[in-house]
This record gives sequence, C-alpha cells and structure tokens, in this order.
Amino acid sequence: MAQTPRKHKVLIASMSLDLGGAETHIVELCLKLQSRGLEVVAVSSGGIFVERLQRAGIRHIEAPLHSRSPSSMLQARKILAEILRKEQPDIVHAHARIPAFLLSSLCKKQGIALVTTVHGSYAVSLPLRLLTRWGCKCLAVSDDICSYLMENYDIPRRDIFVTVNGIDTGLFSPDPAQGEALRRELSIAPEEKVLLSVSRLDPDADGGVARLMEQAPLLRQAIDRLRIVIVGGGEHFEHFRELAERLNRQAGEPYILLTGPRSDIARFCNACDVFFGVSRAALEAASCARPVVLAGTAGYLGPLDESTLAAARETNLTCRGHDWPQQPCLAQDVTHLLEKGDGSFGREMVLREYSAERMADDALRCYRAALLCQKSARYDFLLSGYYGYGNAGDELLLSTIVENLLGRMPEASICVLNHSTTSASCRQEVALARRFSLPQVLGALRRSEVLIFGGGSLLQDVTSSKSLFYYLALLHTARLCGCKTMLYGNGIGPLRTAFSRRVTARVLRHVDVITLRDPDSMRLLHELGIPDERVTLTADEVFTALHQPLPRLDCLPQRPYLAVSLRSWPKNDARFEAKLADILDKTADKYRLDVLFVPFQKKSDTAICRDVSRRMKHPSGIFEGDSSQVLSAVTNARAVVGMRLHALIFATAAGVPSIGIVYDQKVSAFYEMLEERHTVDCEQLDEALLEGHLDAILQDDGAARRTVQAAAALKQSALQNAAAAQALLEGEL
Repeated sequence: MAQTPRKHKVLIASMSLDLGGAETHIVELCLKLQSRGLEVVAVSSGGIFVERLQRAGIRHIEAPLHSRSPSSMLQARKILAEILRKEQPDIVHAHARIPAFLLSSLCKKQGIALVTTVHGSYAVSLPLRLLTRWGCKCLAVSDDICSYLMENYDIPRRDIFVTVNGIDTGLFSPDPAQGEALRRELSIAPEEKVLLSVSRLDPDADGGVARLMEQAPLLRQAIDRLRIVIVGGGEHFEHFRELAERLNRQAGEPYILLTGPRSDIARFCNACDVFFGVSRAALEAASCARPVVLAGTAGYLGPLDESTLAAARETNLTCRGHDWPQQPCLAQDVTHLLEKGDGSFGREMVLREYSAERMADDALRCYRAALLCQKSARYDFLLSGYYGYGNAGDELLLSTIVENLLGRMPEASICVLNHSTTSASCRQEVALARRFSLPQVLGALRRSEVLIFGGGSLLQDVTSSKSLFYYLALLHTARLCGCKTMLYGNGIGPLRTAFSRRVTARVLRHVDVITLRDPDSMRLLHELGIPDERVTLTADEVFTALHQPLPRLDCLPQRPYLAVSLRSWPKNDARFEAKLADILDKTADKYRLDVLFVPFQKKSDTAICRDVSRRMKHPSGIFEGDSSQVLSAVTNARAVVGMRLHALIFATAAGVPSIGIVYDQKVSAFYEMLEERHTVDCEQLDEALLEGHLDAILQDDGAARRTVQAAAALKQSALQNAAAAQALLEGEL
C-alpha cells in the first residue's frame, strides 16, 4: 500500500516567527504535526517563537523570507534551494506570498508537493496576481478567504481546504492563579478591571488599537478602576507608547499599559476581565474563558456570543465587512460583558470548532491531496464510473464508496476517473483524472493496484454500445498494465446483442472479483459462463450511506409530500405525462399531500418533470437543490414515485415507501430484492395499477417499518463490497 502522509517530512516556510496571529498558527501547527509523527523542519527570518520550536526538538533554519528587496529574495532563494537539496522534504508548506513565490519554481523543479496557507486577503493588482503562487493545494483560514481565492485567482474549490486558527486548549485554558501572578507582576490590583488587547502594531494590523486609544477616555469614564493593557510590538509601537503616555498624563494615572511583544499570552488572557481584538488572539482569550469584544482594523462585531458567532466564523473572527458604528459603543459593550462576567460560551466554542487538533487534521488532509497530485503518486484504488456529470445518485454513490474504503483502510490512496479534474463533488483527498484523456487514464492505470468499477450499471448496451466498449476496454487495459480488477456492487445488463454478450463474457472471465447488487445481474453472469466463485451477490453501496432522513430543508414543503423522480425515456407511454399528472392529482387530493418533482440529473430530468407539473391541476413544485439537498428531498418525503433507481434506493435506505416506474430491468430487479411488487411499466403506464400501489403504501401503517427492515438487511450485504476490495488489495483473494 502507498506510503502514508504522517510518515513524511514537511518543510514549513514562514516570513518570520515573531509575535502575530499567523506566526502563532504556524508554531501550533508545527508542534501538532510533530506529535502526529511527521518530521518537521521550519524556515523563516527568525523571531520570538524560534526558541519554542527548538525546545520541542523542531529544527529551524534562518532565511530572509520577510523582505521584498531583490537582494534579500535572491539570498533567500539560494538558501531555500540548498535546504530542499539537503532535506528532501515530501511536502513544502508555505505561509504568505514571499515564501510561496520563492518556493514555487524550486518545488516544481524538484518534484516536491507545495501547499500554501492563506491567512488573509491581499491586494490584487495584475502584476501581483501574475507573480503569486499558491501551490497545488491551498489552506484558507476562513470561508471568505476561500471565496477570495476562487474569485481573484480562479482556484478550483476542490483545491482549497478551509481550516481554522487552531488553539492549544491545554495551554490556553482558565487558570486564575496564573492570572493573579501576572497582575502582581504588572502591579494591577485585584479590584481593578483589565481590558486586554493583543495585536501587532504595524500599519496593516493596528487599526483596532487605534480605535481603542480613541475611546480610552470614554471607557475610563464609564468603568471604575479600569486598566487597558496592550500587548504587541511593531513599526507603530513608539507612536502608541507616546499616545498612551499623553492619555495617562491627562487622566492623572497610568491606566494604559503597553508591554511590547510578549510570548506568554496565556498569562495575559487569564489576567484580563474582557478581551478586545480579533482573529487568533480573540480565540486564545475565548479559550481561557474570557469574554471577548470582536473589533479590529477590518471592522467591529461586538461581543462574541450566539448572535455574532455565524458572522465571526465566516471571517475567521476578523470582522471583515462589518464597519465600525458611527456612535461609540465600545464602553457599553465592555460594561455589559463585565456585568455578565462569563466567558464559558467562548471556551465551549473553541473546544468544539477551533482546536489545534482540527487544524492538524485539515493540514494532513491537504498534504494527502497534494501528494496524490504528484506525477509519481501511486494509488491503491482507481475508481471508474459515471462520475462528474451532475447525477445526484452517481455522485452520492462515489462519495459512499470512497468513505467506505477509507473507513476500512484510512491510509488508502484513491484516484477517480472523472468527467473533469475540477469537480467539487468528490472528496478532496481523492485524486482526479479525466476519464476520456488517454494519457491520464493510462498513467493512472500504470500507477494503481486495483481498478474498481464503482457501482451502477456500467456494462450494458441499452443507452449506448459505446459506453459498454469503453468500460470493457478499460478492464482489458488495466489487466495489461498489471492492475487487479473488481466490479464493486455493479448491475450488469441488459446486453441486447450477441456480440455485446460475447465480448463482455470474454473480458469478465479475467476480472478478479465481482460483487453484484441484484439477482438479475447474477443470473446474466451465470448465462455468460462467468465462474460462480468470482461472483458474490451483495447490494447497492448506497444502502451503507443513509440510516435516517437527512435534516429537513426550509425549502421543502411544510405539509407531507410525495416526491417524484422522472427521466426522459424514448419508450415512455405515448400518454405518459398526462396519465401520471392525473394520478398525482387524485393522490394529492385524496391524501392531502403536496407533490414535489425531484430531478436527479438536471439537464435531462427537469424538462419531463416540468411537463408533468404543468399538466397537473394540483399545485406542485420542482426541486432545484444540489445533490446533497436532493437526498434530503427524497428521504423526507411521505412516499416516492421514481424512475431513477437511486431515488428509490435512497428512499428505501431512509425507510420511505416507494413505487418504481420500470424503464430498465435494474428497477424491477431492485424490487425483487425487496420482495415487493410496487412497480409499473413506463411503456404501458397502467393508471389503475399505479393508483392501487399508491393507495397500498399510503394506507399501510407498517409499510415504512418493513422498508426499514429490508434496508437494514441490504446494508449488511452492501458492506461486503468494501471488504472484498480490501481483501483483493491485500492479496487475500
């Protein structure tokens, strides 16, 4: 099996390791990656945090990555080239533009995977955009940074991993004794109230401190015995120190204290009563259970609580897009928090969403994806199917197969033959290759251990003989490339011509493992002479994905509703749309149901859904959500009428009774497995039969219970698919 990311060496490159939110993020990430078993080497221009890394056994190499001057950048590039030559890292992780720019060409030349964490939005001029390099994968510290990268640099969404500023919740934890000790050190009396701000005092970061200084007299007037403590250094430190001295003279007491840069931020957080600031520093204070006012250079959100959490989360607690109010309200907000005196909300939020463990998990997922992008990457599994075409059923099928394979083999490497290499529907740690690019397909086959046909009815000649021969050629080529092959929970057929049957039989005799989702496919393979010992009847993989209805969306009907999934089919009854509209009208009126049409493949299904909807007298709707929302629409229905097989499977998996409109034998084969007869033929739509089936499932209180029982049995069968794939990979079959 492929080597795992946690055994790799990673080079972390940063402009500096001085006091700052990004720098603290980098240090915490280095420490967590080391604890996960990676060998970590750091390179930067140096700073206050270097000693902490070295104490933990992490090597640091100095290079002038903080300067934009041509001479410094040339010197830094020379040092980086030597580092890469000597260290031979598997992953290079750059933070900020200068390190990423310098490392991009070096990593490309040496075939090393480069990823970049983007901590903020930057100016986007044409020259800067052309010179910016983000690597093959990016980590964005918030959703709005993710959007910024897509909009300004055209980075595909699947190449961006959204992460957090992870906090060491052990270091940053409530510790009253620690806070009391620091207060004594700073000569702050127990009865005094401390408002703390931690910030770089540089032009791009000190806007919040400037606002705090402006409103300091109002704060002092509103709050007795107030002390304002500002931790941080930078270009403007002397300016703020002089301003603090002037305000202190005017007040007649030293109520504003500037400490300069400090690394013992946890002590300061525990010493304060309220924290003022943004981003990582605000999270550190919240982790110490200190009430927080979110305010900074980018804007003002006010107290961190349930009402501001969504907006805070979206911008990584930076307040981007939230202007400072015209009327000063800081004193009012600080007074409110002092009276409340409870920071438990912030502590719980950090533990739940902003742990350093999650940050490390996100980085490892990104590294895994970056390694799989390399030309030298090897894959345990290469998945082939009808993927990347916007069909909700096939996209869920793919994600379920990937989840189940990784659930059994967490370190397995997977590549998917997809319609495109920019699809956002597939799990990000999975590599993509274009299914119709001969060089990409051949390259993926040569580097893969097992080719898996992942579900669906791929081997059939009803929709097109071209697709049948594409998949058969793929199986044959895989064998020539030394790749094992498996049909994974497939449906087989129909095969209409003798030639199709003969060629299919010839190829399938050399397939290593075959698991099938229905008895009809089993019978067909027996007719084709495929040895029984290679074939196992299991079930569709999707049965392992759904255990209950998905959360009900606000856009779904409020009343109970009937979900209807249709597809255009050339052999449909000549009066198919009119007959179906009439039956749906009768059923909706009789049982007081709404009707919701759910297209599974929008391009081909929406037209017929709209046609039937227009013919109905009863109001009906067309669902327009994405693939995950389509599942919610089906699994929350009172019952389902469907042509799309996966609409029927999803309904059954969630315990929703259904009726199948048979356009292909796979639909009738599915109901045979359920031991149900709730089907009608699309070619001669029997209105009385369909109406009778609807009455039966809508009047039968036990229908849902029996559906759940059937789904549970099929789930157990479907779990054999991933087990067989693992056994094949590990040489047990």
